[in-house]
Amino acid sequence: MTLWVAIVLGGIATYLTRAAPLVIAPRGAAPRALRRYLDALPIAVIAALAGAGIAVPDGSPTGGAEIIAAAVAFGLAWWRRNLLLAALGGVVAVALLRAVGL
Repeated sequence: MTLWVAIVLGGIATYLTRAAPLVIAPRGAAPRALRRYLDALPIAVIAALAGAGIAVPDGSPTGGAEIIAAAVAFGLAWWRRNLLLAALGGVVAVALLRAVGL
C-alpha cells in the first residue's frame, strides 16, 4: 500500500512542478531573476548528485582517479563549452588512471 502512496505522491509532485510555470507566469511574465534561477536549477541538481557520487560513492572517499577525471571533465567543459567532449574526456581520463593503478 505504501508503494502506491509513494507513486501517487511522486506523480502529483511531478505534475505540480511541471504545471507551476504555466500557472505562475503565463506568457513569459516571470521575473528575469526567477527565470535564470529555474534555468540553472537542473544543472545544479545534476552537479550536486554527480559531485557526491564522484567524491564519496559508497560512504568512503574514493582514490584519486575519479576526482582527477572529474577535474579533467570540468576543465574540458569550461575550456571548450562542449558537454559531450567533457563527458568523453572524463571517461577516458578515469579509464587511463585506473589502468595505471591510481
